[in-house]
Amino acid sequence: MKKSMDDVEQLKQAFSGRPGVLGWDRFIHSSVLAPVVTVDGELHLLFQTRTKGIRQGGEISFPGGGFDPGKDEDLKATALRECTEEMGIPPEKVTVIGELDTLITSVGVTVSCYVGVLEDGALEAMAVNEDEVADWFTLPLSFFRETEPLIHHVRLMVEPHYDHPKKGRVTLLPSEALGLPKRYHKPWGGLTREVYLWDTPHGTLWGITAELVLELVRAMAQDAAT
Repeated sequence: MKKSMDDVEQLKQAFSGRPGVLGWDRFIHSSVLAPVVTVDGELHLLFQTRTKGIRQGGEISFPGGGFDPGKDEDLKATALRECTEEMGIPPEKVTVIGELDTLITSVGVTVSCYVGVLEDGALEAMAVNEDEVADWFTLPLSFFRETEPLIHHVRLMVEPHYDHPKKGRVTLLPSEALGLPKRYHKPWGGLTREVYLWDTPHGTLWGITAELVLELVRAMAQDAAT
């Protein structure tokens, strides 16, 4: 009986520090800063338009990027570093006031979003990295509170194989050879996911950035209601 109780106690210890997110160490982790700045007495969000020819070129986003264990103590440090590298705004000009819930994307990337208030004069002192940032602009938070985003959808599929233009059929999961049910011998899934968009004077704000803005607006609305 004692051996059984010891085994139970050992099993119990295995749950110490849990629950967490299963597979967290296999995700790609990224972080962005949602910069808040006062313009003409009103709170605005600062955005960038990515330089064409780079990843996500021409799109509107917050400053941010991937966690670098060689440079970043944590994901907040990632957001501040990327803001410095892309927008030329040093950490001492940013006061981080909060963090949104972590977004886990359908492609296995986590996005942490920190909300940071820029000190007066930060915009005038910016020196953007033109290799990454083609333009920047601000939009009042009231715009997003008063304007509902458009909502569209995408369809997500799991593909056990795909056709490569040079390699031909590439098999990732040999479903048939493994004896898996027939429904897994071809792409399966088909779940739909919402995609949010705002039409702004500076172009379409959509995707992850729009989802983060919406989360920020909802958080503000919940706080105002309590």
